[in-house]
Order: sequence, then structure tokens, then C-alpha cells
Amino acid sequence: MPTSRVIAGCYPPPGTSEIADAIRERRGELVGLDGALLHIPQVAYGWNLIGVGIRNKGRLRDDIRELMILRVAALTDAAFEWMQHEHLGRKAGLTTTQLLVIRDASILPRESPNADVFDALQLSALAFAQESTTTIKVSEDTATALKANLNDDEDLLVEAAAVVAIYNMVSRFLVSMDVDGMSDEVAPWPADIQEYKVPIPDSPEHYLYVETHTVSSNAPWLVFCNSILTDTTLWSFLLPHILAPPRSYNILLYDQRGHGKSSASSTPTDTVSLLTQDITRILEFLSIPNVHAVIGVADGGIVALSFATQFPDISKNIVVCGTPLKPISNESTSFIDIVKDKGMKGVADVVVPRWFPSGSQLSKPREEVMQAMVEGMRTQEFMSGVNALTGYDLSGSVAACSTRLMLLAGGLADSEDVVNELSTVVLKQQHQDSVYLQTILDAGHLPMVDATEAFWTVLKDFLGVSPG
Repeated sequence: MPTSRVIAGCYPPPGTSEIADAIRERRGELVGLDGALLHIPQVAYGWNLIGVGIRNKGRLRDDIRELMILRVAALTDAAFEWMQHEHLGRKAGLTTTQLLVIRDASILPRESPNADVFDALQLSALAFAQESTTTIKVSEDTATALKANLNDDEDLLVEAAAVVAIYNMVSRFLVSMDVDGMSDEVAPWPADIQEYKVPIPDSPEHYLYVETHTVSSNAPWLVFCNSILTDTTLWSFLLPHILAPPRSYNILLYDQRGHGKSSASSTPTDTVSLLTQDITRILEFLSIPNVHAVIGVADGGIVALSFATQFPDISKNIVVCGTPLKPISNESTSFIDIVKDKGMKGVADVVVPRWFPSGSQLSKPREEVMQAMVEGMRTQEFMSGVNALTGYDLSGSVAACSTRLMLLAGGLADSEDVVNELSTVVLKQQHQDSVYLQTILDAGHLPMVDATEAFWTVLKDFLGVSPG
């Protein structure tokens, strides 16, 4: 996980701290919150006792406890807290619709159009959490309503008040100490998430890892194509923006062959054609007949453009980001030499600064995420990917593309030559009114990471916020 920008983590080696060892025994390992608290071991000890008491020793219904914690997380912008407790809320029975209402800090749950998805106790617990967090003093009416819905059990009322108070403490500590580098991150918006292993026909024992985030059975689909050296982590910073209201799109992410959670294929060298056909196999496997857009970054843009030319009737839009029309001279040879000499860490040490050069707004925690992602790439699959993407020329693909197309470039990392080349091709394109070129000036090669809001603004304007 990324590290705090405020303090260094304190992680005593096993056997050197009874308190740290006790936390390890309960948790399995020390996490970022423990690393912050262990600066003062007795505080860490007391904190964990309180946590165990609230989570495991109380009598409140699990769903009531978790919805109050999650409302606190939403109101205090504590992304870490939300991410730790959303799955616990689901385990306790909270639905995606309920979680959406809880997550939306802009409206009181009882005033939401979906307020009827909660029972009386749940609504009164949310109202109590709202007032205790935002105005500190809870009105007599709100406290009385919660107590009544708890069958006038004062012990349960105290427990509910303690849950809200303690998790306000937790969220304020998490954000102020930038635990796991997440104080600037947006708390996720809930969606129905499913994971799949889609078999690869030319290598049946292997599969593609696919992840879907569904907001509605009627919403159009966006398909995201990663580049080599990346996995679905690449889009994690963008997801909260896409899934926020008005929640216009379902999302399909997948790891290319041998990347992330996908297994390697037995094919010695993948080809652009094979990688393109993988998209159609995924869509067929999931029974998705057409999509609103295929969005590819860097080498994934090559696959997206290839998909547009091979299967022009499946996607209404194509977005290609940071993809030169021809390979950069000697880049593949350079990468191969580096990986042979220094392994994937050597590649990461070279490529991450190249992706995000001077002037990029990339935060240190996100830089650490990118570094770990590249270092975790399997060497053989990286080499296969490099070989698949040599010798291509997309000039003809752009000219032949009849699908509505956007070409995106990061102003800091994508060279002026690349942008000029894209501009020249667009001007020659016979369907000029359906091809768009956009440069995000203060962004690196992966603007969905270092200029997420700007990237999403450009993307949603191109795609349409509320597509038909």
C-alpha cells in the first residue's frame, strides 16, 4: 500500500513489541493504521481494544453499526474508512441501493427518493449519525426516535452513540495522518461488482480476468483496455468519478493476457489481432451485444483502434489515449535490455518517471501505486507484450475508422511530434467531423492517474453525460 505523506509508519519486527504482536495475532498483519498508531504503543493498544469492543462485543444489529460507520466515512471524506467497511456493510445485508444513499453526503437519507429502502431503525440511526457528525449536538427528537426504534434500550442507544463517536475519531485520524496516502482520494461509489475468468480459446487452460461494475441493467457499457506494464489498477482513481451520480455507465475492466490477474496464454507471442479478439470474446461471454465506448490507453489504444476497424458495429465510440501512431524508435529494444539487466524494478524505475515527468501533479501515494504495479509485472508476459506491439502503424487504422473517435494526449509526456502527427492524421481523415483531438496540458502519459478530474471531464463531454 502507499505510505503516508505526513509520518513514517512504525512497524516493530515480530517479537520486539508485545502490543504490535497482539495486533498481528488479531489481524494477521500490521496495516497502515497500525503503523501510524504504533508511534505511541499504548494508544495503539487502547485503540484496538475499543475497536474490538465496538465491532465484536456489542449488541447492535450488524447492519445498523455498519451503516452508521459508512455514513460517518461519507460525511468526513474518509475514503480509507469507506473502503474498509463497504464489504462489511454488504456482509451485514446492506444493498447497493442502500449504500448509494449512505454514500451521498449531499442529501439527508430520509429525504432521498430511495428512503423507502430503509426500515425505521435504519433511518433513525442514519439521522443520529448525521447530526452527531455534522452538528455534534444531536436533537432530542432524533435521539428519542432512535431510542424508540431500539425498543427503548438505553444500552443500545449508548452503543450507537459510541459507534458514531469512535468512527468520527477514526476518520479524523485517518485523514489527518494521511494513512495509506489516501487523504486526497474520493470514497468509492457503490456498484454491483462481479469478477469473471473468461477462457482463452487458443489456450483453454488459461483465462482473462474481467471485472464489471454495474449500475443498471439498462446502462450502456464502457470497456477499458490497459497497456502493457499495467493492470486494472490503472483505472481505480477514475472509477469514483464515473460511478458518481448521475451514474450513466456500466464499466468493464480486464487484464490483458499475462497481466494482473489474467493468466498467460500458451501462445509464444501475442499479436494485436489476438488481443483485439479478446474483447469480443469477453463481450460474448458476458452476453453484451454492443457497448457505448472502448477506451484504450497507450498500447491499449492500439487494441481499441484495431477493435474499431475489425468490429465497427459493436462500439459507438472509441477513445485512444497516449498512443503514438507508430512505435517510438528503439523503445522495445531498450526495455528488453533493461529487464534483462535489472528486472522489472529497473523497468519501473525508468518508465514511471517517463510517464509522469516534471510538472505532473502525480501524488506520492499514486506514484507508489504505479511503481508497485510495474514491478509486479511478470517478466515473460512483459516480453511477449513488447513483441506483440512492434512494427505497427495506426495511420491507416485512423483513416479507415468510421466509428466516432477521440485521440487524447497528455501535454507533459506525449511529445510534440506525437501530437502533431495525430493532428496531421485527423486533418487527412475523411470523416473529420467524427474525429476529435484533445490535449490535457498539465497531464502525463496516463492522465487518468495524474489528472483524473480533467481526464474525466474530457471523456464525459465526448461520450455524453446522459447517453440515450
